[in-house]
Amino acid sequence: MSRLNSGELGVALGFIVVGLLLLAGNLGLFVFDWGMLWGLLLIGLGAWMVWRAFQPSQYAPATGTWFAGFGDYRPDLAGKEIRKESFSHGFGDFDLDLTRAMIPEGQNAVRASHGFGDLTVSVPRDLAVRIKASAGFGDVQVFGQRAEGIGPRLDFESDDYVTATRKLDLEVNAGFGDVSVVRAG
Repeated sequence: MSRLNSGELGVALGFIVVGLLLLAGNLGLFVFDWGMLWGLLLIGLGAWMVWRAFQPSQYAPATGTWFAGFGDYRPDLAGKEIRKESFSHGFGDFDLDLTRAMIPEGQNAVRASHGFGDLTVSVPRDLAVRIKASAGFGDVQVFGQRAEGIGPRLDFESDDYVTATRKLDLEVNAGFGDVSVVRAG
């Protein structure tokens, strides 16, 4: 099983191609021009994004993990039972709507991690939640509470969390971008 997701694989292949171009230029196999490199990188990135747009998100049932690479990511969780799930996305906006998912009785967990862009998680109004939200660079908002700056973090626990029969532990984080957790539904 590969340890790289599709976004990491694309970046790794990009580094290999750039390295080969630089090496071939230094060996005199052809005249290398930095303008050509930027053109190739832009063409490659554009082709990659078009290809990714037509690929479904990937799900690994054994680990309960969803992966996506580039572009906006909105997994369709309508009717899906959520017990212990993990979501990961690279670049673009990431909207995780848990209001249409089925969250059974007991203690359930969702982890959502995001690289670059805004991450928004919508949770059902009647669900007891315990939340740990953080960002590397950006703002963090949880039900109107706000933290900002470098490495902002917010923790929240609903008043009925301890006694609730149906509850969710939610961990959300982003590298660069805003994190927002809202009540909806």
